[in-house]
Amino acid sequence: MGEDGVINGIQKIYNEFSPMEKKAANYILRYPDLVVEYTVKDLAKASDVSEATVMRMCKHAGYEGYWAFRTMLARDMGTIKKEEKKGGDSDDVVRGFFHAFAEMMQTLGSKINIDSMKESARILNDCKQVYIIAAGDTGTLAKHLSFRLGRAGIRAVYSELADYYLNTINLADQGDALLAISKSGITKTVLQGAELAKKKGLPIIAITEYENSVLGEMADYVLLCKGDFDRSDYYKNYSNLSATAVVEAFVGLLENREKIIEKEMDTIELMLSEAKL
Repeated sequence: MGEDGVINGIQKIYNEFSPMEKKAANYILRYPDLVVEYTVKDLAKASDVSEATVMRMCKHAGYEGYWAFRTMLARDMGTIKKEEKKGGDSDDVVRGFFHAFAEMMQTLGSKINIDSMKESARILNDCKQVYIIAAGDTGTLAKHLSFRLGRAGIRAVYSELADYYLNTINLADQGDALLAISKSGITKTVLQGAELAKKKGLPIIAITEYENSVLGEMADYVLLCKGDFDRSDYYKNYSNLSATAVVEAFVGLLENREKIIEKEMDTIELMLSEAKL
């Protein structure tokens, strides 16, 4: 794993790759901007090789696995994007971000599976309790969703500690549900929680960027949160804007005045209002 970047590193050892590894490498060299958004399955399919070949190529190039490889490639592409924006008018850059955000929301809305969202809303409205699991930077979004569901009269359980939420899922009953958030769809602790929920027979709703990810394939319903947006972060896209938009649309669909009245949520709102001046 060289210090001169992923692309240069691949080019330096290109002749050491096997013929099939070269097919994957050729695709990466030709379409690096696309690859930074690919899962290992996506890259294998696009370059017409097996997933095992992609993994071998990554290890041959000096990386522990595909995700580590993709992270460093994203770092390189993010650096290029940053350099391209240098010297531009700062006002135009800021306006450009908001314009891109607006376009991303439109794209996201056109791609979302409305039927999956409606059925997911029905499941949560009917369930006794929903377990929300996430890790890393999506943990704050999961906490926000747990609060919003509670305000809508839906009993939601969330903890940022994997030990805690794995234990609570293991004690789940019929009639409960699981909502898992993982943009990559391969976060280990989230997958462990989904596996437990599967064994318990709980319906699984996933908010993820990749429908063909491990989490996406485990879930009964997938709410895709991948918006089209030029990468501008180093390492990966840390923005939760798309995932937050999906959560807000989902909560809007869930809000039920009859349930809010039944659960006497106005009482809590009035109590919370006392904290304001």
